Amino acid sequence: MYQYVLQVPTKPVSPNERLTLTWEPRLAPQPSADLFEIQLCVALFGPWGSVEALKKSAPQDTKACPPTGAIATSQTLRTASASGARLAAEITVPSAPGFYDLRQISIYGAGNSMSGGAVIEVR
Repeated sequence: MYQYVLQVPTKPVSPNERLTLTWEPRLAPQPSADLFEIQLCVALFGPWGSVEALKKSAPQDTKACPPTGAIATSQTLRTASASGARLAAEITVPSAPGFYDLRQISIYGAGNSMSGGAVIEVR
């Protein structure tokens, strides 16, 4: 069984830039014999004027694909937990400069979810 991790930009991105981000499969640390669907999406929240302000903000609700309140989202990708296929998600960066919370969201099984965040700068 696989989990998915998103490869995120490490350098500032341009306003209105279209990003293609890759979901990389990783073997799950505790494999399960159960086969289930995984939904994957990417969402942007923000902007904030600084990384410190972003980190102090209230956490976003990321239990759905796409999540409520996101200013930009990718399409929702679906795969099976046993697939192991690399998947690509596209998202267009907003035009406003600043710091954004880029959320990678995984929904799996019967309503379980995980999300991870990264900071990207638009300038």
